[in-house]
Amino acid sequence: MFKLGLRSVLAHRLRFVLCTLAVTLGVAFAGGAMVFTDTLSTALKKNFQVSTADITVTPASPIETGTDRPAIFQSDVVDRVRTVPGVQDAAPQLMISNVQILGPDGKLLQNYGLSSFGANWPRDPQNAPFKVLTGVPPSGSGQLALDESTADRAGYSLGDQVRIVTPTRAVTATLTATTTPAQAGAAAGAPLVSFDGATAQLLLLGRPGWTSVTVSVQPGTDPGTVSRAIAKAVGDSVQVRTAKQVTADGEHDLDNTFGGFGTVLLLFAFLALFVGTFLIVNTFAMVVAQRSRELAMLRAIGASRGQITGTILAESAVIGFVGATLGLLIGIGVAVGIRFFYERLELRIPTAALQVSPTTIIACYVIGIGVTMAAAAPAARRAGKLPPVAAMRDDVRVPERSLLVRVLIGAFMLLMAVMFYAIGVNAGGVPGAVLITLGTGTAVLAIVMLSPLVSRYVVRALMSPFGRKAPITLGRRNAERNPRRTSATAAALMISVSLISGLLVIGASVKASIDRSIVEALGSADILISNDGAPSFSTEVGDRAAKVPGVSSVHRVRQQTGEVGKASVRISGVSDGTLAGPVTTHFDAGSAAALDSGQVLLPRNLAKTLTLTVGKTFALKTTSGTHTLTVGGILAPNRQLNAVVVSLSTYETLGGSPSDNLLYVGVADGNQVAQVRTAILDQLRTDYPALQVRDQQAYAAVAREPVNGVLAAVGFLLAMAILIALLGIVNTLALGVVERTREIGLLRAIGMDRPQLGRMLRVESIAITLFGALLGLAIGVTFAASVQAAMVDDGLAVRDIPVLQLVIAAAVAMVFGVLAAVWPSRRAARLDVLRAIASE
Repeated sequence: MFKLGLRSVLAHRLRFVLCTLAVTLGVAFAGGAMVFTDTLSTALKKNFQVSTADITVTPASPIETGTDRPAIFQSDVVDRVRTVPGVQDAAPQLMISNVQILGPDGKLLQNYGLSSFGANWPRDPQNAPFKVLTGVPPSGSGQLALDESTADRAGYSLGDQVRIVTPTRAVTATLTATTTPAQAGAAAGAPLVSFDGATAQLLLLGRPGWTSVTVSVQPGTDPGTVSRAIAKAVGDSVQVRTAKQVTADGEHDLDNTFGGFGTVLLLFAFLALFVGTFLIVNTFAMVVAQRSRELAMLRAIGASRGQITGTILAESAVIGFVGATLGLLIGIGVAVGIRFFYERLELRIPTAALQVSPTTIIACYVIGIGVTMAAAAPAARRAGKLPPVAAMRDDVRVPERSLLVRVLIGAFMLLMAVMFYAIGVNAGGVPGAVLITLGTGTAVLAIVMLSPLVSRYVVRALMSPFGRKAPITLGRRNAERNPRRTSATAAALMISVSLISGLLVIGASVKASIDRSIVEALGSADILISNDGAPSFSTEVGDRAAKVPGVSSVHRVRQQTGEVGKASVRISGVSDGTLAGPVTTHFDAGSAAALDSGQVLLPRNLAKTLTLTVGKTFALKTTSGTHTLTVGGILAPNRQLNAVVVSLSTYETLGGSPSDNLLYVGVADGNQVAQVRTAILDQLRTDYPALQVRDQQAYAAVAREPVNGVLAAVGFLLAMAILIALLGIVNTLALGVVERTREIGLLRAIGMDRPQLGRMLRVESIAITLFGALLGLAIGVTFAASVQAAMVDDGLAVRDIPVLQLVIAAAVAMVFGVLAAVWPSRRAARLDVLRAIASE
């Protein structure tokens, strides 16, 4: 029976091409994600294995910190580690991100998403996180070293003057050596600049401190025993790990990092395959219906039900195998392309041979073949139920199950979706949005189950404005005659359009909320200064800006990460008077005066989440330890201050870095904002070219850019799902032409010409397209509006439904519906009338 299934696929190749394409696209996403992440992860893991010291000691931070705010310890810890029995040597290390490297032209060197790191020159090269290639060690603030790749990209040679911007200041120093990039940790493969130890602490931290200690043990000594002795000698303030533990932790972090990237692509792979499933289901349902007599003949000559079912499943397995093979090859090509892209950008990320693991190959084939066979299974089961006697009938049909069970399940799921929506909107915040998303998924499945019940009536209503001419009426009735088929074809488009429309509404709402919050929150601030490429910058920037003629005030905002219980929070330190003008604030309770006494202000949503009110105390964890703070005020929602707000003096006691994240600049009366902005740029451009000096309108535009970027990236990937949905429409129409060959021949015989035949198929395609598109619009807009209602206090204060864009989306769907009918209508027009009439 497998041979029979294979011959059926080969005999009707065109019938299954679109099914294969749908599987190919889905598997390509999955294969590309797994191959690329495996390749890069393997390269970095190899670096861990060759570069890790015997023992590594790091500060035991109370919180999970980002690389821009690492926990540090003092030199006395290094001295105590050296005295532990079995320790041969202990070398302090410093590694900090957010260092900016300028090219010879004074412009910021582009790293295409990679952070640049600063480090101290290693005292013990054997245990250093990077290796020396050429030159001599840097000494003092006038010398530095660069990794070889960065030096080559910038065009620097030994002896050249290199300008560096660190979190504390801007310096110009002589290049004395080149190194490899860091070979382990978050800095692995990233641009690296290094200084001598004292200079590194001054420039990178602004105060003494180290981020780790690398330890080499005496020959013949067990690293595990020495690590336990170090932990006992130093105490709970540090984390002590052997090389084996560091390697394992690093590999785990890499798996998490690249796993996130891979997960995104796998989600789109799932979406592509899910949408493609409707195409496959429809195709096999129509193919089985068209081959009913053939299958009944097989039953009549002795084939069992299982053999008939196996034949159809064999056909699906062949399609899945071919689609998985093509998808895997395309996925490998995508991975090669991404790596080539990085190489063209001269970013020398750690290289390794392309990793096409057996796990990836097996996963691609399991996904491709499994999805295809699962989608074909319902049609295969129905085919097995054909009785042998049906071969003697002219009007043999595959039996279809009643819609009753389907309707009952769909109604229950729709009720569950309504319940999720109601609870989610009332719950509010992120938990509410999650419940609404779950409800939307349930609603989509419910509508897929229920749509055959209403598709006939909806299609009739949608097509009534187009008139009652014969081609239009016939096209509409073709769409009405098989509600299951119409619904399955429209469902794929419905899912894609719902995602696109929901994305459009949420994106528009986010941008509108940003605009309103900035207008409401920035108050009297005329100019804002921030940094591109790094979150913080030297306090010298604010000092220089304050001296520019026409500047009346400069207010500082500093930020770090903390934890309250298990919740991660942002901490904002503000200078005196910031909340009295540059930032407009409204209080539900308390006032800004509480900052002067060391108390904190909480935004309403955070106070609600933590169940805190004015006067209550709570424990805040930062990199410097655990601090007990008192709530002095509750802020109304404010995008600029969606954080635990403290004064600068309190911020310093919490261990905050002495560098600014944002400056609010006021312009004195009688001065033009544009002129003052130009003067500030002239003052800062030479040493701080990455700084951005913007007025309120420009700042709002920049705040919207990430939203536009996400919309563009996700929209492109969702377009692939829409493409698959449209392929489903093409396939349905093409198979419909085969199924109705005799009917088309009779229509041509009684006078229907080719243009009328094409118009009939276009009407059928438009009916299916409109049905799916309008359902998708309704679901997407409802979903997005509900999410906005739940997150009013979490940054989505404004609901903006872009009606024009949604109308354009529906119009584009209709255009694609017309295009989808082009090939099937041409195929129908080429049918020989007499042969078509004679067909069975």
